[in-house]
Formats: sequence, C-alpha cells, structure tokens
Amino acid sequence: MVNDWLSVIVFTICFTAVYSAVIQSNHHQHGNVQSRSWSEAIKLAKDFVAQLSLEEKCNMTAGVPGPCAGTVYPVSRLNFHGMCFQDSPSGVGDGVQFATAFAPGIQIAATWDRDLFYRRAVAIGKEFRGKGVHFALGPMMNIDRNALHGRNWEGFGADPYLSGENSFFYVQGVQDQGVVATAKHYICNEQETNRFYGLSDNLLTTGEINSQGYSANLDDKTIHEIYLWPFAASVAAGAGSIMCSYNQVNGTQACQNDKTLNGLLKGELGFQGNVMSDWGATKTGVPSALGGLDIEMPGGDNFLGFSLVQAVKSGSISEERINDMIVRVIAPYYLLGQDQDFPTLDLDRDATEDNYRINREIGTAGIILLKNTNNALPFNVTQDKYYSVFGSAAGQFNDGLGPWGSDEGFNGALYQGGGSGYVRPTYGIDPLTSLLIRARESHIQIQYVTNQNDYYAINNSFNVRGFQNAKCLVFVNAWSTEGRDRYNLRAFNDGDKLVQTVASRCMNTIVVVNSVSQLNIEAWIDHPNVVGVVWSGLPGSEYGPAIVDVLFGDYNPGGKLVFTLARNDSDFGTNITESYNSNYTEGVFLDYRHFDKNNIAPRFAFGYGLSYTTFSFSQLDISKVSNSKQSAYRQRRIRPYSNMRTAKLYQPVYDVTFTVTNTGKRDGSEVPQLYLGFPGEAEQPPKVLRGFERVYLAAGESKQVTLTLTQKDISYWNVVNQKWTTAPGTYNFWVATSADKNDVKLQGSFNI
Repeated sequence: MVNDWLSVIVFTICFTAVYSAVIQSNHHQHGNVQSRSWSEAIKLAKDFVAQLSLEEKCNMTAGVPGPCAGTVYPVSRLNFHGMCFQDSPSGVGDGVQFATAFAPGIQIAATWDRDLFYRRAVAIGKEFRGKGVHFALGPMMNIDRNALHGRNWEGFGADPYLSGENSFFYVQGVQDQGVVATAKHYICNEQETNRFYGLSDNLLTTGEINSQGYSANLDDKTIHEIYLWPFAASVAAGAGSIMCSYNQVNGTQACQNDKTLNGLLKGELGFQGNVMSDWGATKTGVPSALGGLDIEMPGGDNFLGFSLVQAVKSGSISEERINDMIVRVIAPYYLLGQDQDFPTLDLDRDATEDNYRINREIGTAGIILLKNTNNALPFNVTQDKYYSVFGSAAGQFNDGLGPWGSDEGFNGALYQGGGSGYVRPTYGIDPLTSLLIRARESHIQIQYVTNQNDYYAINNSFNVRGFQNAKCLVFVNAWSTEGRDRYNLRAFNDGDKLVQTVASRCMNTIVVVNSVSQLNIEAWIDHPNVVGVVWSGLPGSEYGPAIVDVLFGDYNPGGKLVFTLARNDSDFGTNITESYNSNYTEGVFLDYRHFDKNNIAPRFAFGYGLSYTTFSFSQLDISKVSNSKQSAYRQRRIRPYSNMRTAKLYQPVYDVTFTVTNTGKRDGSEVPQLYLGFPGEAEQPPKVLRGFERVYLAAGESKQVTLTLTQKDISYWNVVNQKWTTAPGTYNFWVATSADKNDVKLQGSFNI
C-alpha cells in the first residue's frame, strides 16, 4: 500500500543446527486458529449485511479515519468494531514500534525453500495478530520485469512460478494465524515512474494534464502466463483480499477494470474475497464499484462510502451490488475466525517474541555465493589472521537504522528497501559489528575504513604492519524505494571505484553485494584479485550475524539468484517507460526466457548460486501420479479457507524423481530446478521453470527428490479457447542447478 503523504521512508548458530531446524520443521502443521470454509464465511457475512441499513452498508465501502493505515467502518450496535489494515509484506510497518524487520520478499525467494517461505509468513502473521491487525497488506508479487523498478525488493523476482510458490505459502502462513493476506498490486504494476493520477511530469512539452498513471499494455497470453500466475496461486491458497494498483491495464484504470477484476479475478479464478484499492488509486465512484472494486482506501475522497447512498437511490448502482461489496469485505473476517477472541488493537504492542531466530535463518539462507576462486571462502581463522574491511555499507548509517539522505549518499548497511514496504526495525546488526565480535572470539586482527571516499586512508591501510597480505572485504550496496525507480544499476557511493581500488592493492579481495535487486558488476567481476563475490541481498536486521556465518563457514551458502545478472544493462530487453504507455512487447519472454530466446550470455544465470561443497545427480525417472498420491499432494496444500474453484488445474499429474548426493566434505544444500520445454503449439520460451526443491544433505549423504508437475504446469493459455490447454506432443525437461544450459544435470522427455 502506498500513501506518499504518509508513507514511512523509510551469537553464532552453527551450520548443522540451522539445517537441522529446517529439516525438522513442517509447514503442513497449521496454526491454532479455527478457520472456516468460504461458504460458511459468506453465509455469516450475508447474515451480518442483512442487519445493516443502506447508509451503514455504503459507509463500509470506504475507509474511515483511525490509527491504522486503513480502517473499516465499525458498527457498534452489532458488536462489530471495524477492521485494521496495515503494511507491510515483510513485517508490521507504517512506523510502528516493536516490529521485526524481516528479510524482504527478494531475500526469502532467494532461499528457494518452501518451508522457509511458510515459516517466515507464520512469524509475520503472528506479529500482525499480536498487534490486533486484521489485514496484512502483503504479499507483494509483482514480477521483476524491469531491473530498475523501485519495488523489486518487495517481490519474489523475475519468474511467475517461483513468485507463485512464494505467494501461495505466504498466504497460508499469514492466514493460518487468523490474519487476512492481501495480495498486491493487481495487476501489471511493474514500475513506479508515471504511476500517479494528476499533472503530467512533462506538462509543458506535451500539454497533457490529467494522466491516470501509465497504462500497461499487453496481450491475453502474457497476462495469464506471467503476471496473473502468482495472483492465481494466492487465490488458490485462499487469500481473503486483493489490492488493485495505480496503473491502467490496456487503457483502463486497474481499480475499475471490468476485464481484470470481474472477468479474470472474480470470474475465471473464482475469487470470493474483496478487492481493495491501493491508497489513492480509486479515480471514480460508481464506475469503480461496477468495475469490481469493493472497498477504497484510505477513504475520504467521496468516490465510494456514503456517496453511494444517493447512487443507489438514483438507480446508478443496485443495492445488490452494494450487498455483494460488503459481503466480500466482511467474509474474510469470518473466514479466519476474527469474530472469536481476536486481540485488541495496539500497534505498538511488542509481539516480536523470538522472531529474530527465524529472521536470521531466512537472511542467511538467502545469501548467494557467486564467485569463489580457488576456494577463497570460507575463511580459515587458524591460518587467515588479518582482515581489512572497506566500505560504508559494512557499518551503520550515520543517523540511525533507516536509509535517510540522498539517493547516492546512503552510508550504511541495508536491511530493507524504502517506501510503504519498509518496517521500522527495533534493532539492526551490521556486518562490521559482527566481524568485530568474530575477531574477539577467533583471535583475528581487523582494521576497517568505512568512509569509502577517504582514499588516503584506504591506500594507507595496505601499509599497516601485518596487513600487507590480509583478506580484504569490500562492502557495496544499492538501495531503492517505492515512489521512484532506480536511475541506474550501479553500486551507490561509487562502489565500483572502491572495489577497483582495493583489488588493485589486495590479492585476496572478497566483495559483498548488499543490493535491492539486479546490479551491474562488470566493472570489477573479472579482476583477478577479486577472488570471491557474495550476494548478501537484503538479509533483514540480522544481516551482520548472517553474513559472518557464511564468510567463516558456519553456514554453507545455498541461496540462488531470482533474476538474471546481465553483462550489459540493455541485455534485459525491458526498461522503465518514460511515456504513459508501457508496452509489454516482450510477451512471455522475460528474464532467462529472453536470454534463451536471443542467445544472450548472462554474467550469472537465473537460479545460479555456488556452495562450499559439491553435488551429483543420478537415477532420473518420470511417472504419472497415482490417485492416492494426488490426494496426498492436494491434502498437504489445502486449508479450510482454500479456494477450490480452480482445484483441477493444481492437480498433480507427473512426478520427476532423481537422487542428489553431497559428494563433498561439508554439510550443505542444493536446489534442483526443473525446467520444462513445450511442444510447438504452446508457443512457449525454450524452457520455463516448473519445479524446485532445496535439498539439505550432510557430507556424503544421498536423498531421493521428487518434483511434481501439476496440470497447470504442463499447460499453456489458449487464447482461442480461453482456457489452460495441454499441447499434444513431446515435452522435454531438464533438472539443473540454474537456467544456464551448462548447469543441466539430468534430462528426459515424456509424450502427451
């Protein structure tokens, strides 16, 4: 949710213990909340609505003033105290006290671990519930179409399948705690530039006055196979709410778009919850209500709310539609048992418990090892005694935990990005602090220069006795925020120059990249003295302990990229649109699909990430899923509040089974990724991701892994028949460790 005028801009756990905790957890264990089915919830909602006057019903279609980011009108005579809507997808936001700044969407996606997807959402849901918040404004699942998009850090990367799995388990984790998940921003909200209604930025040159925000223009196949996919997964999981976005879709405002709201969402997907507007995204009254909007936020602009009373009396809108709006608004309240012993509202109540533990686990699991020449990492403290640390991104900001200041002047470690998705942290542990603690524990010597513009001090540091052959750690970062897109893909504070300077003097340079999303690292990645690169991403407030565990081998890195890192910025094939028309001419050929189609060599492929150990793959088999296995698979993913409208699409049809062996000397994890190639009729990219599993193995251990293909996974959107269709012919599949063809480990095919 966004509100530019109110938006807030923004110790050692051993590797074995962490992995053991993951293995022992079970995301199929539900919460303690007594949820209902949608049919039960809708009946209760209809009974409630039947007791309301027309004025009360209309009042509930718009937000009212209150302590939360959004508040639903209370009806005291019916003992209904209203409902609280609050940011953000990665923790309780909007500047409240005592909230965990969780590792954001881009970091949890990089873990490629469904168990962690769910457990993170459980912890987030508990904090929302603990503060008495009814609706959590997340997950954010807009696709990383443009590398410069200011909100990429809130989402789950560039692939719809990976985003869909993240979205599915986020919804279940939050709603298992009795808090409504709000999937956003629906739909095709892939840039910040020109998203606002109002005066055109180039009024003087164009004469354009009333812009309704840019229009995302795309075809039916693309919207289904890319941008609708994660929203469909959220609906299947049972999400109670969907937030519509600022932009237009094919020339019609997203929050009054009959095709996307009534047609795709409520019709095709069978969504039974409510559509709420992003904050200030409602542009009309009756047309929005008729177009599918159920409640507008934050209210107060007279589009919906009490103004609908006269619209009903004049016949502009039927009372039946008003009833439907309120049933949809209130049904999730009953769906998740919020009418039974829900906590009172106190946004500053401390509900953090010991969530720092899961936050540290997520932050660490999402760290990606990109380069490790001659096993430069992990550090060996018995041999490597001297360490030089460089860069402002290693320490705290000069003025607190938040990223204040100008775009290019951020001088501290980043825990999250900025905007309404930012969570005010109760604390943040920076890498330098954790490195100094490690120095005390391991009896190593550390020097540091965090003023990265002080090249006199940086160059002098190489002459300090004992540090001539030190290990050099260079920390760089890149930040972004809601409300504007990034200007470029370079590290902030001239980070490229810092890396080049250190690498020119230090033969053992390790670069740690603390970035919101894609970065161009070509200025130094091939430097012979850059022997290690660790993509720390945005690890949340446990950043320091997480990165130190990886650097010193207490945790074997296993994260994987959720986007491609390109050699040239233009290689991505898409960019921010400066006009008010964003034409998705690339269609379904996005990120690795685009690189494959155009035979472009990436710097690091989607899904790529190294380990301190090695793995082998063997014994590939594919088989049809039996009826008993189908039932068991679906049962694991079903809740009382699940949406069963599209259940057949998520029916498992094939199992791809193989064995993974840890052939190295360290415990570790690998992420087998299943890529599928379709027959020609489907008009698909050369391959698309259709399965993955993070596999944790002790040194020498083997494990059989099964990746399941559902009916939807093997289907394409047939624009003629307007349905998901299985193409006859040969399907090729590859089990790989990234989207790079050189990382294929096993391959096979089947016929339909």
